[in-house]
Amino acid sequence: MVGLDDYLLPKEEVKFQSKNNVQYGGKNYQVIVTDRRIILYARRGAIFKSDDVVTFKLSDVEGIKYKEEGLIGKRGIIEIQGKTKAKLMGSTSEMKTLYQQLLQFL
Repeated sequence: MVGLDDYLLPKEEVKFQSKNNVQYGGKNYQVIVTDRRIILYARRGAIFKSDDVVTFKLSDVEGIKYKEEGLIGKRGIIEIQGKTKAKLMGSTSEMKTLYQQLLQFL
């Protein structure tokens, strides 16, 4: 993925990439899980492009919680507990897949 390579550490391996964007902090990101980190990545801007990157070290993750909200348009929510707490939201199918991927690293 163009741009993302700039943010990978030497010998860091990508294990999973979300097909669809997920929401974090009111913004959309693609989720990339490597053997070391969870990376939220987005290219922003119509004319002047810039990268928007948020990372969480897998070693700092203490727990992961999955839940669903909504009656008609259900959304999947993953809460990642660690040094900080992160809340990721998206389609239930995408979030269940991401949740299963993340569990392998706990």
